[in-house]
Amino acid sequence: MAYTEEDEEKFKIYEQVHLRSKQELSTVEKITLLNKKLRNKLIHLVLNVAIVVLFIYMYLNGYTTFADWFYYILFGIFALNMLLIHFQRKQITALIDYMRDREIRS
Repeated sequence: MAYTEEDEEKFKIYEQVHLRSKQELSTVEKITLLNKKLRNKLIHLVLNVAIVVLFIYMYLNGYTTFADWFYYILFGIFALNMLLIHFQRKQITALIDYMRDREIRS
């Protein structure tokens, strides 16, 4: 796949954000590290969903004495968190594909 100069810059930024101080590693090591980060993001996403389900269950059955507005704020925060995790997973996946493609071409 041919990447534009704009794509190259985007992937460099992704690499800086997601690898931070480990940018000196070889491409294979970077891909391994990114796969670990991808798995961790999946665990974070599942954990967030589980927490939201737990709070929904508690809210619907009246097990707590929190006000309704508290639950709305809490659900909003967790929804935003899940959305951000989704975008991070998307970036990491794209970066892994880019690095694999670059490794094949080398």
